[in-house]
Amino acid sequence: MDKFELAYIITVAFAAAAISGFAGVGGGFLPAIFFAPVFGMKALLPALSVMLLVSNFSRSWINRTDFHKDAFLRVAIPAAPMVFLGSYFYASLEPHVIAAFLGIVILCSIPLRHWAKSRHIETSPVVLSCVGAVFGFLCGSAVGPGMILIPFMLGYGLTPVNFVATLAVIATFTNIARVVSYSSLGLITYDLLIIGLLAGAATIPGNMLGRLILTRIKTKSHGLWVDVLTFGGGLNFLWKSLD
Repeated sequence: MDKFELAYIITVAFAAAAISGFAGVGGGFLPAIFFAPVFGMKALLPALSVMLLVSNFSRSWINRTDFHKDAFLRVAIPAAPMVFLGSYFYASLEPHVIAAFLGIVILCSIPLRHWAKSRHIETSPVVLSCVGAVFGFLCGSAVGPGMILIPFMLGYGLTPVNFVATLAVIATFTNIARVVSYSSLGLITYDLLIIGLLAGAATIPGNMLGRLILTRIKTKSHGLWVDVLTFGGGLNFLWKSLD
């Protein structure tokens, strides 16, 4: 990888973190859209898992006082083994199938996000754990699965602040599982690890900028930004699946 590509990756990581910082979502699928041409489909999720591990750990530390331990355990315990299952599923796919799968998951996240915003669900511990298992599988095989947790964790009694803090810890935990799983499958090389760590470091100031933008941008434009980027990214992956 040359210096131009490395600079491109760091810039995308910074910008995606800034966008997700004010939009609330997109920390995974936004960089995936722009990283795919550089890493290729097979190395895409392994590289993202390293970057997102750093990014979510920093968010976890910043929001540690609002962490909800019970909700974390309800999601993380069933999610962990499913992350490994999802990773093996991802590793078994051909690149064009991975592109199609990611495109479908990303496009489906648009109506899912709007559905989540319009619903209030009363969530039992068993339901939250079942959703955690689905979330874990998607963590291992796709990008952007965090949105599936939104209505269920809020319905479990978490405040929005608790949700942000707890989801960051869950994402840290699941990305550790992803890194371990992808490494065991030989999908994370030393070079890929270093690049992922550098990209992850770039997300830290990006997250800070996102908070600053959040205080200055109109709330209604958040959803529009996310929908446009998500739709374009989903179509991009479907297009790649035809190559």
